[in-house]
Parts: sequence; structure tokens; C-alpha cells
Amino acid sequence: MTTNQSIIWFTAHKCASVYASEILQKLAEDVGMIYRNYEGDLWEKGQSLEKLIYGNDSETINNMFKTTGHIYGPFRQYYPIPEMEKYKVILMLRDPRDVLTSLYFSMAYSHDIPESQKTDLDSAREYVKNKNIDDIVIEHSPWVRTTYEHYTKYLFGKNNVLFLSYEDMVTDFPIWLIELCKNLPIKPSEKLKNELIDLAVFEVEENIYSHKRQVKPGDHRRKLKVNTIKQLNLELQDVLKIYGWLKDERQEADELFQLYLERAREKLNNFKQKFEQAKHKII
Repeated sequence: MTTNQSIIWFTAHKCASVYASEILQKLAEDVGMIYRNYEGDLWEKGQSLEKLIYGNDSETINNMFKTTGHIYGPFRQYYPIPEMEKYKVILMLRDPRDVLTSLYFSMAYSHDIPESQKTDLDSAREYVKNKNIDDIVIEHSPWVRTTYEHYTKYLFGKNNVLFLSYEDMVTDFPIWLIELCKNLPIKPSEKLKNELIDLAVFEVEENIYSHKRQVKPGDHRRKLKVNTIKQLNLELQDVLKIYGWLKDERQEADELFQLYLERAREKLNNFKQKFEQAKHKII
């Protein structure tokens, strides 16, 4: 095992965390480090890393995390890991409005449910299916906001923390990978970097039953009502501004007004088309 500085990858749900786990595992194999996906392993067993971390067994936690030779993650919420300043931390996040949109489809249709949690999650899936997407995203927005606020408080801007965006990853993966690799305490091989680039496919046909349903940024504008987006902008405004997803409030307002007009025109055109069809049937 190497003595390289350990790496911890923090993210959130629906930020390509499954894909991140594949990258981390390949990185570990490439440079001779040990990979640990504690959160994922415990999830499959129906257990909670949160309960373990926030319990009183500090000895167990200290034994779980080593400051050298390991790659940990992805973690989908902030955990107070001991001596965090001694690790290289990667924080990758996505526009929370798109996170909430993606979360709805995942909960309703695509997320794999392990046997250990089948009863609870089956009932949650039925609950989500019986409500509309706008209600669900508003209902879950406080939880997502809290996740991002914890990251802002404890990680964002720290000297040992590299922030990466989901949007950069899916729109220009080679540049995103260069930024990642140049900030790591390890040096991945060119062979691995080329392999990761070759495997990075982000052009997919939307399928609500697929884990990779769609990846294009801005999906909240394609799926949510304008008033829902306005409410999310208000509730998440601090997070959106800090991480750069809301740079100009006036421009955002103008774009949402144009979106409202575009949808109104579509409804009017659909009504006219149906009216003409009905008129021809009567004649």
C-alpha cells in the first residue's frame, strides 16, 4: 500500500455518484491505493453510515479512516470525518434544482431497491408516483438545501478541498478530468485517463426507467412549472449564488418569463390543432 495522502469524495444524490464510484475504484487500482465505499456497502445491507458516524464509537470511526493510502467515497452528505484537514477532499455538486428533478424520476421509476430495504422503499415509490413532480421537488427541497448548506459551512473554500461541478463533467469531460487529476495527491497513468475519456458517454436518449435517465444540465426548466422554479430559486437562492448556478437574477427572471410565454404558445397551438380536428369531424 502506498503512503499517498488519502482522498475523500463528497457529493450529493443524483450528482453522478455511481459514476464517481467507478472512477474512484479505477484510480485506486491504478495507483495502488485501497478503495472503500462505506456508504454504498452499508446501504446494500440496509444499514446507515450516518448512524455509525454520529454514534459514540469513536474508536471504530478512527479505524475506518486512514489519512494515507486510501480513497473513500462517494459520500452523499457531509460527515465529520476525524482530521479532515489531512485528506485531499473532492466536492462535486450539481444544480440542486436539477438534483430535485432527477430525484423525482429516480424515486418513482429507476432507483434499484435492495432486498434489505424493499418494504420501506416500495411504499415510498408508490407515494411519489401518486403525486406530481412539482409537489415532490418542493417537498424535498429543504432536505437538499440542508445538504448543500452543510457542504458550504464545512468544506467549500477550504485549502484542501477541490470543488468540481457535475455540469462541467457532462459537458466537457476531458477538461473536467484534467482539473481533477492535476489537483490529486496521486498521478494517474495516461492509460487510465484515456480509458476514462473513452468510457465517458453522456449523450443518452431519455428513459425514465434507466438509472442514467438523462444528463443534460437545466432539466428543471424542461420538467417543472415556472412557478415551481421561482419558488425553488427563492428557497435555494443562497446556495445557487454561492456555487454559481444563479449569477444574474434579472436574467433568470427574463428567461423564466420567456419560458412561460413559450409554454403558453404551445398550449394555444395544441388547442387550435384539436379544435380544427374536432371541426373537421363535425363537418
